[in-house]
Amino acid sequence: MPDESATPPVAACGNRTLEWRLRVKRFLPFLSTVGFAFAIVGLQLGQGILLARLLGPAGRGQYATAVLYVQMLLYIGLMGGLEVVCRYATDDSQRHALLPLRRAALRLGMVTGAVSAVLVMLLAVVAIPSEKRDLVPLAILCALSMIGQHVMLIMTAVDRGSGQFSAYNARRFLAAAAFPVLVGVAALAMPLTVPMACAMFVVASLISMAACLWGVPRPLDGDAHPPVGKLLRESRPYGVSMLITDGFERLDLLLVLWLASDTDQGYYAAMVPAVYPLTVIPNTLGIFLFNRGTRDGSRLRTRDVHRVLASSLAVQTVLTAIFMLLIGWAVRLVYGAAFSPAVVFALWLAPASAIRGILQGLDSYLKGRGRPLASVRARVVATVVMLATVALLYPFYQVTAVAMAALLGQLVCLAWVSAIVYADSRTITIADQASA
Repeated sequence: MPDESATPPVAACGNRTLEWRLRVKRFLPFLSTVGFAFAIVGLQLGQGILLARLLGPAGRGQYATAVLYVQMLLYIGLMGGLEVVCRYATDDSQRHALLPLRRAALRLGMVTGAVSAVLVMLLAVVAIPSEKRDLVPLAILCALSMIGQHVMLIMTAVDRGSGQFSAYNARRFLAAAAFPVLVGVAALAMPLTVPMACAMFVVASLISMAACLWGVPRPLDGDAHPPVGKLLRESRPYGVSMLITDGFERLDLLLVLWLASDTDQGYYAAMVPAVYPLTVIPNTLGIFLFNRGTRDGSRLRTRDVHRVLASSLAVQTVLTAIFMLLIGWAVRLVYGAAFSPAVVFALWLAPASAIRGILQGLDSYLKGRGRPLASVRARVVATVVMLATVALLYPFYQVTAVAMAALLGQLVCLAWVSAIVYADSRTITIADQASA
């Protein structure tokens, strides 16, 4: 007599098909976000190639000086506002209040952007080497871009946290496309100069801000919640974390500003966007790990950390090896023979960038768990290691020593932050066993 409780073969097959479809559906946002992230990095890479070829090594170095403090304070100046807004957006009970949250994000971005712009202007006046002082007015001009960039970053955090990845990807893509498109169009009409590039950099930031205001009625005088003051108070731990973390991430650019000539700085700056693709996959994974970390019952167990680290390291190792094999040929083909001396920087920056991507993913998870300060000590120690390495190696390797030090600093951080994530997963396991 047949067992009536047994699942019929057809039904079992249908259940497996349905389960497979649900898994694919859950994975699609990650795949699409990875695709858009690669597209955005492609735009940034194209932008870097355009600037390098149109401005030449020396002009590229001058542009790098003009935008350096904007780059350094871009995320530091957010004061943690991006993560706090994103956490609010992940709260399912607040989904009805996303429009007031968008307005609050707009106002927060305007406040942090204005404060950051003033700080960049001050740094431009007091912290650019004397031999590069003629670039101070251009650095002040580029500071104006901070408001538009901050508004875009914080407002897209609402899309990211609420899981609206189509809108998130589209807005980020438009923001990334604005500057290289402006540069390309201008180059067709006239020779590109460093002042022209800086002016278009500011215009592109306004375009990216406008894209985030689309579909938001009464953006300036409509109901906004939470208040900006509350968001700033809640963002303090995230702001401290970003100050230390992004300060460490940009330290190599600051050292190159002070140690290198315009030409060597141009070589180094041209290779920074060239290695960006190596951060895309683990960095995008971090967006989803952040959202997972904010939800109780959906945290990483030790076996999950094994899987995340093993897969990330495997993918990054393969991609970095391929990159290092091809980069010499690619630089000479795409950037031109004038940039051949830049290849040595790319060979050191590539593994550093690959590790940075994994770290950004792990950091995002810890921030989602409400632990933004967990990795601060690791960054402080890595900063000291990096400065000591430059002091030791610079007499022998000159500017290449900065790229070497960046790699060593990233390795220190990876070991330390991985240990923090493992400890966090073991704490959860022990708590689960105790509750059982």
